[in-house]
Amino acid sequence: MRRSTLLWSVLGIAVVIGLFVVKHRVQDLEDRLHALNAMIITDRDTIQVLQAEWSYLNQPARLEALGKRLLGLETPVVAQTVSMQELLHQAATEETPDTRIAKKSAPAPDRSDDWLTPILAKLKKTQ
Repeated sequence: MRRSTLLWSVLGIAVVIGLFVVKHRVQDLEDRLHALNAMIITDRDTIQVLQAEWSYLNQPARLEALGKRLLGLETPVVAQTVSMQELLHQAATEETPDTRIAKKSAPAPDRSDDWLTPILAKLKKTQ
């Protein structure tokens, strides 16, 4: 056989093997791409469900009803509202240098259970 025939045969076999390897790599990557696309679709569906649930759970009317029922919250009345100017004026008159020092040095009264007492009383009544 001639050398050129042998050379071309080896080159042909090398090209065939190379194409075979590339073909299988491409198939593996396509399989991975399809799996990732399926995961993306699943995640998008999950996100839509979670967004719908979030919207339902954060409805103002529902939260208000839960606050009234479980925490004993009531709708604020006009006497409870304060404008920003009134609040700043009240804070400025209350806080002089002497009162700031007194506030820091005086121990705060223990009111950790004040907010819990009415709730516990309501729970005892309902049971």
